[in-house]
Amino acid sequence: MLYSRLMRKNLRTAAVLAALASLLLIAVRCGNNDETTPSPSASPSGTHTGTPGTTSPAGSASPTDEPFSGGRTPVQVVATPSMNQAHLKAVRAATHSTFDRFTLEFDIAPPGYKVAYVKPPILADPSGKEVTIDGKAFLQITIQGAVANYLAAGGTAYSGPNELKPGLPNLAEAELTGDFEAVLTWVLGVNEEADFRVLTLDSPARLVVDVGHP
Repeated sequence: MLYSRLMRKNLRTAAVLAALASLLLIAVRCGNNDETTPSPSASPSGTHTGTPGTTSPAGSASPTDEPFSGGRTPVQVVATPSMNQAHLKAVRAATHSTFDRFTLEFDIAPPGYKVAYVKPPILADPSGKEVTIDGKAFLQITIQGAVANYLAAGGTAYSGPNELKPGLPNLAEAELTGDFEAVLTWVLGVNEEADFRVLTLDSPARLVVDVGHP
C-alpha cells in the first residue's frame, strides 16, 4: 500500500515536471520569433522639387491644390559621365489649379538637364532652322544623355508627338526642337513669362516642368 502511494506521488511529480517543461519550451519558441510588424508603406518614390538652381531629395509629388512656388532663374543639373542613354517614351501636358505641367517620360533617368527661359529665334538642332512656336515667352528644356529618334546606341525610337498644343491657361505649345548626339531639346511656349519649377520623378523616370498660371 505504501508502494502504491509512492507510485502515485511520483506520477504526479512527473506530470508536473512534464507540464513545466512544455511551458518552458513554448516560452523559448515565442522568445525566438523573428517576425516583426511590417512598417508603414513609404511615400511614393520620386519627387525632386527643384527650386531655381537646386534640387532636393526624393519624396511625394506635390498636391495639385498647394500654392505654387517657383522662380525664373535657370535650373540645371550637370550631367555625370555615363555610357547609358535615356530613351524618351512619352510626353504629356496637363493643367492644375495654379500651374500647367509638362512631363517627359524616359526608360531611365537622364543624367543631366537645364531648364531656362530663352529669347527667340528658336532654332532647331542640328539644322539651325528657325522654329515657330506659339507663345510670348519660351522655356527651353535641354536634356543631356537623352535621345528620342536619334538612336546611335540602338533601342526603340520615340513614337509620340513632336508637337503639342494643349491650350492650357499658360502652356500654349510644346515642341521637340533638338535630338542630336544624345542631347534632347524641347521648348515650351507660354502665354506669359511666369515662375517655373523642375521635378524629377521615379517609376517610371520622368522630368517634369511646372509653369505658373498668369
